[in-house]
Amino acid sequence: MSRLEGSQVNIGEIARRAKVSRSTVSYALSGRRPVSPATRLRIQQVIDEMGYRPNASARALARGETRTLGLVFPPASSHYTEMQLDFIGGVVEAAAARDYEVLMSLASAGEDQSFQRLVGERRVDGVILMEIRLQDARVDRMLQSGFPFVTIGRTGSPEGTSWVDLDYVTLVRRCVRHLSDLGHRSLAF
Repeated sequence: MSRLEGSQVNIGEIARRAKVSRSTVSYALSGRRPVSPATRLRIQQVIDEMGYRPNASARALARGETRTLGLVFPPASSHYTEMQLDFIGGVVEAAAARDYEVLMSLASAGEDQSFQRLVGERRVDGVILMEIRLQDARVDRMLQSGFPFVTIGRTGSPEGTSWVDLDYVTLVRRCVRHLSDLGHRSLAF
């Protein structure tokens, strides 16, 4: 057997070549039902030889999950700060470590179109909102939708939300304490 050139490899072709049913191939791939080790090995050999890669859209439909997170961040006026880029990079790295993809979407606080595409069309399994304002319509819409989300930053009333943020109070307290311990008595901020 050799890799199929120019044609779509599918479960039916794998089943035919491995001399098993389509459902057996499906069970071997999903792990939902037991498949004997010998049959699993035969299926895997055919998969390797054919270069099969599961269709992400079909898997998302079957499992009811996309393995994708939405990252919503506002358009940059001229450029993104190093801290913003660090947050974006951190999200992408953390998602990849857990076998998730990240779909990034530009959206200002009052934009409905991005929200509808991500949440209304269920393109993602959850949303991360960046650059949160004290009064943020995006957070209100997410709370109303019941869709899973987390914010980087927090609103003025964070009840009912999950958020991560820098602890500026502790940061400033430690800075002042450190300078004071060094003997400084007049500090500027």
